[in-house]
Amino acid sequence: MKRAIVPLVFLFLTCGIAVAVTRLLVHREPSQSVLAKPISDPIAKRTKTVSYKGVSFTFDTSLAPDVKSETIPASIEGKPSDIWPEHPGFTLRGSPRSRAQSENDPQIRVFSIAKFRKAFSVAGTEYAKSVVYPKDQWDWAKDFDEEVRVLHALLVKKPKSDELKTFLASARASEAQKFDDFPQMPFLPMWEASQAFFTRPQFINFKGGCGVFFLTQWNVSDTSQITNDGLDYAFQGITDNGQYYIYAEFSVTAPFLPNDNDPEVVAWNEKNYLLPQKSKTYQDYLHPIVAKLQALPADQFKPNLKLLEQLISSMEVRPN
Repeated sequence: MKRAIVPLVFLFLTCGIAVAVTRLLVHREPSQSVLAKPISDPIAKRTKTVSYKGVSFTFDTSLAPDVKSETIPASIEGKPSDIWPEHPGFTLRGSPRSRAQSENDPQIRVFSIAKFRKAFSVAGTEYAKSVVYPKDQWDWAKDFDEEVRVLHALLVKKPKSDELKTFLASARASEAQKFDDFPQMPFLPMWEASQAFFTRPQFINFKGGCGVFFLTQWNVSDTSQITNDGLDYAFQGITDNGQYYIYAEFSVTAPFLPNDNDPEVVAWNEKNYLLPQKSKTYQDYLHPIVAKLQALPADQFKPNLKLLEQLISSMEVRPN
């Protein structure tokens, strides 16, 4: 699901600006990788602007009639997937959610990296008090640092689609056993799930930062078929000053994918749910679907992927 960090400091040239950061790491699947760039308007439509707690962005009203802005309370108890500091969150009202998303979860979050790391450190220390051995296994701040480090490395390198999987495997080499030799894209918060695949990496600049969009589906405990109920267009980004981490996750659909309740999907999942994610059977199933997702024009997804990219590219983070 998610990862962690150690107090090592590296200097990265991310989004064109040198940034000092702690350690991190990541994984992901091949696709058409695009150099970081601002997103031009694909379609001229009605837009609205949101501004809350120093975070602002513009969105097309075909995505949602309006946006709910709120302050998400800090959570420092539970599993790594439950940990975060107080932060602003934004929800596109009325937009669909994938099966991995709760109805109450904001689709866009902006975190202070320093406060996020502290929350992980405190929660991991408290959790370690309840275990006898090994204590160092519960240093969750290391996992956090690893995700941040890998995201920085990814944004600096911007590997092409055919280089992405190899890049992530190398970046995650120290965590190969942890990921069962199936490295993941860097991701915060640390959801208690694994990325079944990742494709269509799009490196995006926003005002004062940059990040990467990618298509994925989360496997929570079992492997499952790729469906419109599970498909997400996810974004992970960081500001040029290294102070803020941007998360976004939007449910999207593709015209050729089935739905969770289709009889064929139900039967397949019941038969194959114990398949290891890296098994040949599951990977042979995934490869043609991932290829079709890569080739599908952005405007054939619902919503248009370009509209989501425009939203993020318009973002500016200047917390009060």
